[in-house]
Amino acid sequence: MKEFKKMRTGNLMKRGATIAVILALCVAFLPGPAPVQAAVVSDNGWTIVFDYSHGQYSSYVELMDEWLEGNLSDLGFTVIWAVGGLNDSILADADALILGAIYGDNGFTADEVTAVGDWFNAGDRFLWVGGDSDYDGTMVTNNMTLILEEVGSHVYHEPTAIEDPISNAGGSGYRAVANTTSDDAFVADIVEGVDAVLMHGPTMLYGSDSATPGENVDPVALETESIANVYPLLYYGDSATITDGDVTYPYAHDDGDIDGFVAVTLEVAAGAAGTGVIIVSGASPYGDYSPMINHEYYSVPLNGEKLVVQGITVGLEKALVPDDMTLIYLAAGLGVIAIVIIVIVIMKKR
Repeated sequence: MKEFKKMRTGNLMKRGATIAVILALCVAFLPGPAPVQAAVVSDNGWTIVFDYSHGQYSSYVELMDEWLEGNLSDLGFTVIWAVGGLNDSILADADALILGAIYGDNGFTADEVTAVGDWFNAGDRFLWVGGDSDYDGTMVTNNMTLILEEVGSHVYHEPTAIEDPISNAGGSGYRAVANTTSDDAFVADIVEGVDAVLMHGPTMLYGSDSATPGENVDPVALETESIANVYPLLYYGDSATITDGDVTYPYAHDDGDIDGFVAVTLEVAAGAAGTGVIIVSGASPYGDYSPMINHEYYSVPLNGEKLVVQGITVGLEKALVPDDMTLIYLAAGLGVIAIVIIVIVIMKKR
């Protein structure tokens, strides 16, 4: 009997050791916390389309746009400048579309709005929509609102203007310099090294806190209220002031308000497929009179070019890389299931 008990105890110890080893293997198969996604630094085959069809081109800033193209090309992107309008053909191979502010009669046609919406809502796409103020009484935000509504964005441009009498270039408030970035770890790679971005003649942003978002639908001030999947990236200085230029007043703010309004946002899980990424900015990232990529203006040093390049690269990663992470988790799950089956078989045999 003692001999039997000794053998039984030994078998239990061996069985326990076996299970412990198998459980350890299970843990090894489980993925750890998702890493912070770093910016793209090698060839990737992704294509970026910049809209040059609606008055964004300016000979004054042509060299800045060439600089931007060169930097993105060095990172492995293919850059295309759309000069003949936006349609299914120009967007066919695009992973990203960047829209700079447009003016007056250069608005998007209904077919262009539909083409952008169809492209983005197919999923795994990155879209940047830049805006501008209504300082001269024209509703320059209307064109961008059409695009943002078409893709189901939860962020929109306020139909107004802001000026900053303190943080600006050359002593003019309409040359606002946005100087505060988010401290949220999720967007750290986008805002790294950024503390002075020219927002020339800009507006601020507001959120549409609704399951069916749109212009002036459940509007909220993003500097005080949060919306799921929406992350402020850049804020104006605390002296930024709303200076409305027409009779269409802001939706989530009041004319004359002074605050560190939200200047740029990131939205993830966007679009009909829930896999798109959108950046919305209160000024134009390229082209225009003087874009966000300007590195110096009226002797004021700026680093908005970092925000734009990092925003595009990381934004694209957030739109395209999550599919790969899903496969990793699926493979890990299948591995754990297989090991559990092995454990059951061993227990039965014993």
